[in-house]
Formats: sequence, structure tokens, C-alpha cells
Amino acid sequence: MNTPLLEALMAELRASAADDAVAGVVITGSDRCFSAGADVGEDIDKAGAVARMELFGRLYELVATYPRPTVAAIAGWCIGGGAEVAAACDLRVGTPSASIRFPAAVYGVPAGSARLPLLVGLSHAKDLLMTARTVGAEEAYRMGFLNRLVAEEQLLGEAANLAVVMASNAGAITQKRALDEATGLPARAAAENRALLRWQAEAKGLMG
Repeated sequence: MNTPLLEALMAELRASAADDAVAGVVITGSDRCFSAGADVGEDIDKAGAVARMELFGRLYELVATYPRPTVAAIAGWCIGGGAEVAAACDLRVGTPSASIRFPAAVYGVPAGSARLPLLVGLSHAKDLLMTARTVGAEEAYRMGFLNRLVAEEQLLGEAANLAVVMASNAGAITQKRALDEATGLPARAAAENRALLRWQAEAKGLMG
């Protein structure tokens, strides 16, 4: 996930949100990898690194506040920023090849705490975030990170079907907003974004 990809994904989300013909969105990768996370080899300077971190935060917010149902369709690796995008979706469908990892603790990055505890509970969230270990599809399903576990060939069909089912319920988005407010998600996400930007600026020597 480099700067051009983040910008392109955000542009697609904004464009589809403005299109009344779009009932919902499925976010996916390839059949081998949902996302390997941030592109650590991207050729950007210090200011560019801070700007990219801001893009990640804005992307998570765009996905989480998207005005229609969102579903992540996950096969293969789902790591770091990619796992955060998946966590920001309303629901997540995975295949047996799915592998989930939140590696932020390895790099000292304050990421993952806003959404993950709401999906898997505090104990599991501490496990995943503090150990940075990889969990397979079965464990991710048992924890509650994955809502559905399906065969590889059923992935996109099941994800699209879930989006359609949610979109057919007139009160689905009202419920989504009510749940987010009840769990304090907007405030939690804003606090995490501030922490991420502060960490990135300090890491790159842009703050005294």
C-alpha cells in the first residue's frame, strides 16, 4: 500500500459514495493476498512519510463512515494497514488461506486499538496487537474477526451477497451509525489517528 494506491482507493470510495447506483462495496485484493500492508520500500522523504500516514488514517475513516454497506473479501495475507482496512469494513469474509496480522508493535506504531477490540474483544485484541503474531482463518473466525469463512471460489460471491442483503434493509445504515456511536468508535478512531500522526512526525524528526 503506497501513496498512489491509497489515493486511488480513496478516490474510488468517494466516487462510488456519490453514485446512487452503488448499493454497497466489496474491498478485496488478489486470490493470493488481500494486502501486505504499507509499502516500506516506497521512495518518499520524511514529510512524505507523515503525509502517507495521514492518508492511511483518512482511508480508514472513509471506509468506516462509508454511507452504504462495506465488506472485506480476504484471501491470503491481510497485514498491517490492510488488516486495518478490513477491520474498518462492516463485515469480513475470508477463505482458508486468509492470514491476519497486526505487526504495529514490532515497529512501535500505535495502531490497531481503535477498531480491533470492538471486533474480537479486549483479550484477543491485546493478544494480536501486543504479540504481533499471525492468525489463520479458522482462528480469526473463532475470534470474530471474520464473519464468514468460505471456500476460495465462493469468496467474492458471498461478500457481494452480504453487501446486497445489508443494502436491502432500509435501516441497516441507521443501525451502523447507532452502533458506532454506542461503542464510541468515531472518538476512538480520531484519537488513534492523532497518535499515529504524532508518532510518525516524531519518528521522522519533524517535531521537537
